[in-house]
Amino acid sequence: MMKAAGIIGLIGAILGFFAAIFTLMAGGFVSGLENVSSELTGEASSGAGDMIVGMGFLGILGSFIAIVTSAMLFSAQKKTAPIILLVSSIIAAIAGGTFVAVCMVLCIIAGIIGIMGAGKS
Repeated sequence: MMKAAGIIGLIGAILGFFAAIFTLMAGGFVSGLENVSSELTGEASSGAGDMIVGMGFLGILGSFIAIVTSAMLFSAQKKTAPIILLVSSIIAAIAGGTFVAVCMVLCIIAGIIGIMGAGKS
């Protein structure tokens, strides 16, 4: 059961990493559009691009933690690694944006499976 949780977690975390990279690219694109718009109109920009870039970096951090803890699930005997995976996935889903949140659903499922299967052989 722990191997299945590890595989599901790794798939979700790797997809979450790519989603966070996409979020970073989208934030850079929005930031560039805001700069062009503020130069043309003379008004101050709202800073939404910077917020999206920050969400991308938090998504990358959460995905890296999920990758590491998913790899730890393969040899875990206690509930520590699945709990860390579950908490980091929830934090990454909240802070990382919509694309990261969709991918972190797999990691949340893997954390729940890991908690149920911890200690069993």
